[in-house]
Amino acid sequence: MAHVSALSEKDKQSIEELRSRLSDELKEVPSYSDDYSLLRWLIGWDYKIDLIVPKLKRTLNTLSALKLNQVDFSSIEKVTDYVNSTCNAMEYYPGGLVGYDKEGNVVSIQPLTKADPKSLLPTNRMSLSLINRIAESEGVMSLIRANERRLNKKLGVVLICDMDGFSTDMLWMPGVKLYLGLIRMLQDLFPDSIRKIYVIRAPSAVQVAYNMVHPILAKQTQQKVEFLGSDWKEKLQEVISPDVLFEHWGGTRSAPTPFGHIRMGGKVPKELHYNAKNNPEEPTSKLLTALSVPARSSQKVTVKVDKAGSHLKWFFRVTSGDISFSVVHSEGKVMRPALRLTTEWVPEWDELTCDLVGEYHLVFDNTHGKLWSKEIKYRIQVIAPKA
Repeated sequence: MAHVSALSEKDKQSIEELRSRLSDELKEVPSYSDDYSLLRWLIGWDYKIDLIVPKLKRTLNTLSALKLNQVDFSSIEKVTDYVNSTCNAMEYYPGGLVGYDKEGNVVSIQPLTKADPKSLLPTNRMSLSLINRIAESEGVMSLIRANERRLNKKLGVVLICDMDGFSTDMLWMPGVKLYLGLIRMLQDLFPDSIRKIYVIRAPSAVQVAYNMVHPILAKQTQQKVEFLGSDWKEKLQEVISPDVLFEHWGGTRSAPTPFGHIRMGGKVPKELHYNAKNNPEEPTSKLLTALSVPARSSQKVTVKVDKAGSHLKWFFRVTSGDISFSVVHSEGKVMRPALRLTTEWVPEWDELTCDLVGEYHLVFDNTHGKLWSKEIKYRIQVIAPKA
C-alpha cells in the first residue's frame, strides 16, 4: 500500500488554500488543519477545491455542533467506551475497533451479517443511530491522526467485513436503503479514509449485496476492496499481527470470548423497542402542528430565544419517507447538523442548550425529494433557564 510522506508543491499549495478559505471553521476544529487531514480531502475529491470547501465546511460544522471535537478519542478503549455509552442497544450494532495493522492503520471488524435491522430500527430514533456512527468514525479519524503524527505518513482504516452466514434473505429493502444512505453520509463526511477493505467468509450469494453497494462507493474505495478466499486467516496475518486479532478472526489475542469486545449484534429484545408510553417527550396529538414541505424545497420554523441557557426542544414525525432536519442560528452558526431522518419506526425528539440568544431556525429540508411533499407534525418548545 503506497504511503504519502513527502508532499508535492501542488499538495502544499492546495492545502494552504483550504486552510485560508476555511480558517474560521478550522479554528473551531483545529485537529483537521494538519497536512494529512487536508490531503485526504484533496485526494477524495480530485483536488477540486471549489467542490471541497463546502463539503469540508459541512464536516467541520457537524463535528463542532455535535461537540465531537471536544471528546477524548485518544485510545481505542476511549473510542469504544464513548460509542457504547451513547445508545442503550449498542451491543446489537455489530462491529468495533481491534487495534492497528503492521503499518499503523486502524483496524475495524464489521460482522455485517449479525445485524438484525427489523428489530434494530424500532429501537432508537434515527438521529441517535446516525450520530453514533459519526462519533465512531471521528474517533477512528482521531486515532489515525495521532499515528500519522507519530509515524509521519498518511494512514487510514482497514475494514474486515465478515460475511459469515450471509443469505439473500437478509436483504430487507428498508434496511438496505438505510445502510446505503449511511455509507453515503460517512463517505461525504470522511473522504479518503479507507486504506483497505477485506471481505472474508463470503458465500457466492454475497455478490447480490455487493452489486448494490459497489456503485455508491468512492472510486478510490472500489479499488481497495479485496475478497479473500479460504486462506483469509493467513492473508490477514500478513498485514495484522495475530496478537491484535481475536480468536474468531484467526488471531491469538486472549479474551473471555472468541470475539473479545467486538459487538456481535443479534435480535434486539422487544423490551428495548420504542414505546410512546415510556417517553415523557411524546406530546398528545393536540399539541402537534402540521407542516407540509413540497418536493425540491424546504421549510423553516423560527423561534426566538431571549435568554442564554434556554433549552430548545423539538419533537416531530414525518408521515412517510424521510426529511433532512437541522437547527441553525440566525447568525449562520449550525447548532444541529443536517441529517436525513425517517420516523417510520421511532419519532424524532431532542433538545439543545442555547448559548446564543436570537432566532433559531429549525429547517425541514425536502430538496432531495423529486415528486412527493412530506407532511410533518411537530412540537417546538423554548424553556427558559431556571432562575
